[in-house]
Amino acid sequence: MKVFFFIRSVVMTIVFILSTIFFSVIGILNGFILNHKKLQDLIISSWARFACFIFNVKVNVYNTENRPQQGCVFLFNHSSFFDIFALASSIPEVRFGAKIELFSIPIFGYAMKSSGTLPIARGSREEVFKVYSEARVRLQNNEKFALSPEGGRFYGENLFPFKAGPFIFAISSGAIIAPIIIKGAYEVLPKNKFISNTDCWHREIDLYFLKPHSVEGYGNENRQQLQKIVYDQMNAKWIEKN
Repeated sequence: MKVFFFIRSVVMTIVFILSTIFFSVIGILNGFILNHKKLQDLIISSWARFACFIFNVKVNVYNTENRPQQGCVFLFNHSSFFDIFALASSIPEVRFGAKIELFSIPIFGYAMKSSGTLPIARGSREEVFKVYSEARVRLQNNEKFALSPEGGRFYGENLFPFKAGPFIFAISSGAIIAPIIIKGAYEVLPKNKFISNTDCWHREIDLYFLKPHSVEGYGNENRQQLQKIVYDQMNAKWIEKN
């Protein structure tokens, strides 16, 4: 039976690659011709939902009352590339930060740029803060960003220690921090694997909106205090048994 699941996943991976090219081209054309944000939201969320559909992954969303309506910084634990599909299918208007190397991928990289994805140069603190500085105006205009405070994909009993960058970004912009915990994505697509859901027919991902935090009263001098509060909140939910 597992051979059947594996073959299904390989075929669907090919379908996913083709669909990514299709949605990327549509996104680039929208950026060139219309530059319509709502349409771009629809393109991104449709790509994410299609990925979930073809790999037979259901995303369960909890505590939506904690989801801010205004511009904010969503902070999420990042254990799998499939986190992106869970987020984009649940929050169509969200934009991501992605490692700058992905922007060199033909077609897909340009689609990321035209959609407003933030290029994160992980090895250069100065470049990261430059990108955040340029994005500050967008955040103040009620755009929403999803960033991984762990700084990459990690999976373990506890969350990886948080980086300062996303918190400095939120504090300097006066934006609400909205934590999210995602469970189940690693089982769909572990790090360093390129084919999703190879050992079973159906999986589910749980996405939890946690209580958001105002950054009012925080600055560089007490930023680590906020960072610890958010880490403890997210880690408690991560280790909580479902």
